[in-house]
Amino acid sequence: MKYGTGKPLIIFPATISRLHNWTNLLQFMGDKFTSYFFELPGHGGSSSFRVPFKSELVARTFADFADYLKLETVNVMGFSFGGILTLKTVMAYPERVRSLILFAPCVSYKAVRFSQNRMAVLRSLLPLISKTQVQKLLLRTAHNEKTVNLLIDFLKFIGHLERTMEIRNTLLKLPADTLNTVIAEIREILTVDFAQEDWSRAGKIPLYFGMSVNDPLLNFQFTLDFLKSRFNNFKSTSFDFPFHQLPKEYDYQYLKKNMGGLLRSLDQGISG
Repeated sequence: MKYGTGKPLIIFPATISRLHNWTNLLQFMGDKFTSYFFELPGHGGSSSFRVPFKSELVARTFADFADYLKLETVNVMGFSFGGILTLKTVMAYPERVRSLILFAPCVSYKAVRFSQNRMAVLRSLLPLISKTQVQKLLLRTAHNEKTVNLLIDFLKFIGHLERTMEIRNTLLKLPADTLNTVIAEIREILTVDFAQEDWSRAGKIPLYFGMSVNDPLLNFQFTLDFLKSRFNNFKSTSFDFPFHQLPKEYDYQYLKKNMGGLLRSLDQGISG
């Protein structure tokens, strides 16, 4: 999917990535960039990887996508738990990334606002929910109007669930490949830590960072300190809204009217 006519920007998917959920944002970012988006393998209309999902494979997909577009370098944008995918790509292909934009990114399991007990419980559940038979049971639960709310209650236990109705509609039609990919993503969320990585090359990429200081799911100060200490050319904007992501999928006109300041701040924060 593509919008706009400016410098190239590849937008990385978050946990659930279907093209129709990103149309408005792509159109909005197209006011400054030529914006591209690709679904995660196993999501929407995209085939799953032939091997078990891991973020490094998404990084390879990014490089292949840039090659297909005949782009040597691009700007890159990541959100939320898609921040893991974005950072692993930046680490793998720093020479292909012109500048980096991150909004409320997950940079480490240490940034996730879970107690140690909750984190331990969730990690202990990973082997169970990775089993094929358990995933079949989860799908039957998700696809049933009478039982889907049980799964939503479980997701609420996992974290601060937002946009519940949208998630309910997604679960009712959730494909098996998507569930398998999401579980692999959850495993990375609960274990990822970039602290010991070599940032000498990736750290030279200009970074623009934005996040709410009141984010209920990820720790703002940890995320800010982590990124600021690793990227030499660092610019940031903080917000004060009480949610992790926008409470609903706003249309292009709303984004243009109410979030246009973001595009103006990007002019100051990255080289283009």
